[in-house]
Amino acid sequence: MFRVLIISLLVFMIAACSDDQIDKVQKDHVWKQQTDMIDKAKGVESMLNDAAALQQQKINEQTQ
Repeated sequence: MFRVLIISLLVFMIAACSDDQIDKVQKDHVWKQQTDMIDKAKGVESMLNDAAALQQQKINEQTQ
């Protein structure tokens, strides 16, 4: 009987810690502003790399 009670309590505690709570904690951390800026910088870097590749392609087409 005691084992059933302990197992039931453990299952209940595990179920109470849902992924929603974990996701919320991960989204609202202390460094959120800094990590958001890093993500934005990565997007800008990708855009600049694409523009540079396109410009290099145009240069190569003109020289050939």
